[in-house]
Amino acid sequence: MKRIAVFLLASCLAAWAHAAPGPLLRVGVLPTLSPKVLLTNYQPLRIYLERELQQPVELLTAPDFKRFHQDTMAGDFDLLVTAPHLARLAQLEAGFQPVATYLSVNRAILITSQAKPVKKVDELRGNHLAIFDPLGLIVFEAKQWLEDQGLVSGRDYHPQLFPSHSSVGQSVQQGDSPLGVVSPAGLHQLAPEIAAQIRTFKELPPVPALIWIVHPRSGNVDRYQRLLLRFADSPEGERFYAGNAYKGMRPPTPEEMRLLDRPAREVGRLLQTHP
Repeated sequence: MKRIAVFLLASCLAAWAHAAPGPLLRVGVLPTLSPKVLLTNYQPLRIYLERELQQPVELLTAPDFKRFHQDTMAGDFDLLVTAPHLARLAQLEAGFQPVATYLSVNRAILITSQAKPVKKVDELRGNHLAIFDPLGLIVFEAKQWLEDQGLVSGRDYHPQLFPSHSSVGQSVQQGDSPLGVVSPAGLHQLAPEIAAQIRTFKELPPVPALIWIVHPRSGNVDRYQRLLLRFADSPEGERFYAGNAYKGMRPPTPEEMRLLDRPAREVGRLLQTHP
């Protein structure tokens, strides 16, 4: 396995000592938040999988969506949770199997500052749009909505990349970017002093939540699906879902996956253009 840039070293040696010998299960987590927050959020799932599978489980992530998808396609993860359009791309191009999606939905939220709020979208013209990751589905959604309003990325405004939702919020709060794009989870993670100084400019329609997929080499697709769908009924699942808005999991439908073809193709072209 090639070196992962950012490791979530989630393995607890004491817990492993009580598990029956078994191969290491590598679980990838899309870097939607900082590694520290992801590690904290997904610890209950790691513990649950270790107990139920009786094998060690390691959580891993990457610096950004692009590297995470590259690691996905390189086979660095056995089981992973990723963006819907990246899940569909992995399914179409490499045969990954979608097994679960969260009950909640995602959406793009355009935020502006309380002190100097944007009142009309045309005020973005000639300025920066603060974003967390250019491959995020909510960023695709925001750009499409802005294009429908007559503003084309790279011509009328320029996306400015930030390392986290918090830094997107800070850029907007400080007035460096008139608008920023965050997810509901990202908005929830903003520091209180930043959240108090921003407001919502526009909430866009919901898009699918993150999707869990399994590498095609795995012979445990059905078992992983059953465990993920039953996770909410475990003590660890209760702790996990108490700290987020995901609510639980359900199987994704074939129709839902087919509806992701357009953004999957778009992100595929972007990755080919900028490998």
